[in-house]
Amino acid sequence: MNPVELGQGTFPLSEAAVDRFAIIVNIAYLPPEEEQKLVSFDFKQVHLNPLMSKERIIELRAVITREVFLHDALTKYIRRLVGATRPYSAETEWYHHSPSELVEKCVDLGASPRATICWGRLVKVWALLRGRRAEVYPDDVQDLARYVLGHRVWLGPHAASHGVTVEMVIDDIIDRVPVP
Repeated sequence: MNPVELGQGTFPLSEAAVDRFAIIVNIAYLPPEEEQKLVSFDFKQVHLNPLMSKERIIELRAVITREVFLHDALTKYIRRLVGATRPYSAETEWYHHSPSELVEKCVDLGASPRATICWGRLVKVWALLRGRRAEVYPDDVQDLARYVLGHRVWLGPHAASHGVTVEMVIDDIIDRVPVP
């Protein structure tokens, strides 16, 4: 992860601002020979041609929503996965215990309902693009977990001292929430 994204030397975004991003994608540093090309690269000379019109994008979104099947059992699975990111807390009025001990011990703030919304929409696109099918499988839901939850699960300061990462928490949740 880029150190700037860790808030070193910048003002970190609030939890609410970060939650507005649908997914997080961590990109490693470039190999030295590729990074060297950036030294003299003239970004002003880059001209991108649109791949499709705004109208076509809106049309495709409607088709995917209508034509890619997401079984009700999988919508409930997504909701349970998101709920499992939240530790029991009277302060936030979340009176459910996570099946993950890591969540209960290390997470300060779990994913919001926005994660549920994003996951339900993105998993249909994922199934279509990755699986080339018009039906969502449990594997599709699990494949997206780190992308959808990675920036929405906020660990407490004590988690790092125990070597706990967000990825470990997400993997534990996936392992512990029963697949329909």
